[in-house]
Amino acid sequence: MLHSLRFNQVVNLIYLIYHVKHVRETHFSSKIKFVLMKAARLVEFQKPLKIEELDVPKVEKGDVLLKVISCGICRSDWHLWRGDPALVAYMQWSGGKLPITQGHEVYGEVVEVGENVAKLKKGDKVVMPASSTGDNRTCKYCMEGDSNVCDHLVIAGYGINGCFAEYMLVPERSVIDLVKVPDGIKPEWAALSSCGFGTSWNAFTMKTNLKPGDMVVTIGAGGMGLSGIAIANALGAKVIAVDVNERSLEKAKMLGSIETYKYSGKSEELNNIVEDIMKKYGSVDIVYDTTGIPDAVIPFLPLIRVHGTLLLAGLMMKGKETFPLPADLVVAREIKIQGVLMLPAQKFDAIFKLMKEGKINLDPVTYKIISIYDVNDAYREMSDYKNAGRIIINKFS
Repeated sequence: MLHSLRFNQVVNLIYLIYHVKHVRETHFSSKIKFVLMKAARLVEFQKPLKIEELDVPKVEKGDVLLKVISCGICRSDWHLWRGDPALVAYMQWSGGKLPITQGHEVYGEVVEVGENVAKLKKGDKVVMPASSTGDNRTCKYCMEGDSNVCDHLVIAGYGINGCFAEYMLVPERSVIDLVKVPDGIKPEWAALSSCGFGTSWNAFTMKTNLKPGDMVVTIGAGGMGLSGIAIANALGAKVIAVDVNERSLEKAKMLGSIETYKYSGKSEELNNIVEDIMKKYGSVDIVYDTTGIPDAVIPFLPLIRVHGTLLLAGLMMKGKETFPLPADLVVAREIKIQGVLMLPAQKFDAIFKLMKEGKINLDPVTYKIISIYDVNDAYREMSDYKNAGRIIINKFS
């Protein structure tokens, strides 16, 4: 009797242990996995980002939670990491503060929607435009179709936690700007569309009237510059690329540049490049700057034809936020100087159509695909201007 009772107790104990383990695995494992996420956090300027485990953001009414599929590391992320004044000022203006999760070029899958979210459902693949509305498109500019210059602009990684993380929360005030991505778009292309590619699309299709045969000089052949070269070439323009990185210039050729010039940082070298372009091709229609380096931009102004355009998309470097303008030349030639900031959410369908139809190839724009644990190595490469294109994060383990 005693032996039988002990045996039954052992059997019951084994059953109980198995049953509890089985219940935990089948009913709670997804929630356990969903509690914590990895994120790359900017804690102190010019210091390595910290890879931390954080709570997955809680979804409130109207919010959307994304599982990040891929995200690009933009040069402006690097600028904020350096502590460049303009971006620090924007972060503070928009309510951001350190520590913050960086990253704004996000492509992700909707995993949870808050109450009253009608336009999206679980499983949708979306991008968040790098410049998104912060007021549900109620300001003057949003209502005119330009949510990229919203009065209450939201940029992930500055005012809200960004996409260098496994999950990212999109606040209710910006959800309206989330754009569905059609099937068949490569994840790294989708991430690029939110900023680098989107900005160049804005530059050449909205801020200028680019025509087949137009001559374009692109200063800088990083993620944005290479995207611009691909777009201008697809639209029938003739593109000349200038950069400090030989590998970037090789990619520029792959994307259709008719001529490339390597610049090592000497002003007289730029003057020689301008002379050579003028001798071979004459004046150009558009100079597209993606570097934000005044010393690299100014020498190219005399190259712009009458009624030509200088497009400024690069963020100015620390200590060089302004540059001297040869006003007499600008006036005499009626040169248009045009800033470009990202792309409105309402204009993304056109770029996805271009990608789907195979009219553009963005593979050369991607430099490498990395894990979140390699983000500091990426910043080191960017500091030395060794990255030939966009670095993409798509691994979090």
